[in-house]
Amino acid sequence: MIVGLLLALGAAVTTGVASVLQALAAHRAPAAHGGSISRLVAAPLYLGGVALDGVGFACIVVALHWLPLFLVQCAAASSVGVTAIVGRRVLGSHLGRRELVALIGLGVGLVLLASGAKAEAATAVSHRAQWLLVVAAIPVIGIGAVALRRPGARAGGALASIAGLAFAGTGVASRVLSNTHSVHEIVAAPACYALIVFGIGGMVFFAAALQRTVVTIATAALFGVETLAASAVGLLALGDTTRPGFVVPAALGFVVTLGCAVLLALTEGQRDVATEGQRDVATEGEGAPGST
Repeated sequence: MIVGLLLALGAAVTTGVASVLQALAAHRAPAAHGGSISRLVAAPLYLGGVALDGVGFACIVVALHWLPLFLVQCAAASSVGVTAIVGRRVLGSHLGRRELVALIGLGVGLVLLASGAKAEAATAVSHRAQWLLVVAAIPVIGIGAVALRRPGARAGGALASIAGLAFAGTGVASRVLSNTHSVHEIVAAPACYALIVFGIGGMVFFAAALQRTVVTIATAALFGVETLAASAVGLLALGDTTRPGFVVPAALGFVVTLGCAVLLALTEGQRDVATEGQRDVATEGEGAPGST
């Protein structure tokens, strides 16, 4: 269990640092490359962030071999706390009182979750049952495709929630695949194809959500739906359980961790929007007639 916990926390660290690297690349892109998206995704900082995201995902997949989904998903959501700490250090800003309280809450919640989680392998799922996971991806992708055609902030919130469902599907598929022991078994498992479909869909829908609504709403909706949906499936279908007598501490830890992660996402997003607004005003002022 200790190895699984270290891997889950490692995923939070790598994903949190990845977000900072990608944010730095995005901030530098307008001045250095005229805001080109193609050049942004080819920037070394951005690619470094993508690489760290890959390491984080690998840590999550391995951690799910021992730990229940509700613990791993909450640990992954806590990456926003790492982003807050590292981002404030790197970008030169400071943590407010609300963020400090949320960071402490993240730590307390994760401790409660870890104390109540029962380390065990997921319940074996037959190939026939795994095909149900593939089938479940069809309505998620279909509804997301419909939402993609609609503009506006409301569609953005819907797309973020659908992305949360898709990423919850990747978590469930990863937990199912944690019982496989070879590359051949992974390729032959229907859950592998569900993982691919859910993963691609989640990335597309979340990117579209960010184009339609503010990052605060998109990130909060993503964390909330992904963590709740994946955890529910794990508890109901994959044999995830708590230690005897630790249901209440685990439930409390789940609520506190998820709530603090969403609070941090909202706070970080509000500050990023404010920073972008100040940057735009400064840019317009520099370009105005008579400016120096």
